[in-house]
Amino acid sequence: MEVITGIKRERGRIRVTVNESEDVLVPLPLFRERPLQEGQPLDLAEYDNWLMVRQYRAALDRAVGYLAARARSRHEIEQKLLQAGYRPCTVEMVLYKLARENLLDDADFARQWVESRLHHKMGRSRIAQELRRKGVSQEDAEEALSAIDEEDQLSGAIALAEKAAARIKPGEDVRKARSRISAMLARRGYGWDIAKEAVEQAMAVVSEDDT
Repeated sequence: MEVITGIKRERGRIRVTVNESEDVLVPLPLFRERPLQEGQPLDLAEYDNWLMVRQYRAALDRAVGYLAARARSRHEIEQKLLQAGYRPCTVEMVLYKLARENLLDDADFARQWVESRLHHKMGRSRIAQELRRKGVSQEDAEEALSAIDEEDQLSGAIALAEKAAARIKPGEDVRKARSRISAMLARRGYGWDIAKEAVEQAMAVVSEDDT
């Protein structure tokens, strides 16, 4: 049996500390429905179930709202709900419901993310890093990334390089300009070979314009 070691009121909710180590965030109306006190024994598993029954619908509605704004990974939804104060057992039930209703699919999310980031001329490695940060599995990420066409990557890199090269100031050191453009392409996730070729083509266009 756990023991309540702290109770602190926050904006619209109560932070209940258990065993001086775990915090339970309880909406104020629910805390009023079942008041707790410091030093009181607490069966945390039972209390989690009590909260879940009362918070599940609100947590589900919040998750659906997140998904209505844009596609999100399972990890993103999980983290947002946990940060909002929902207990892990409630979050797990919401994730299960969303997946069962085909509203949460990391493979589909990864495909949409890749398509969106390619539209914004991002390179493969940058997109792969973003998918990892969003908690997408390596299998789902690799499947989505396999749709990236190398020629499209090169054309996107060339377009970015040419735009950057057009801003080279008269008298600017060409080597520094090349380095700056290469660094920009690297930040956007383009591989070394693609970046090198894109810079070469962009600088060739600048040279022709100067003649």
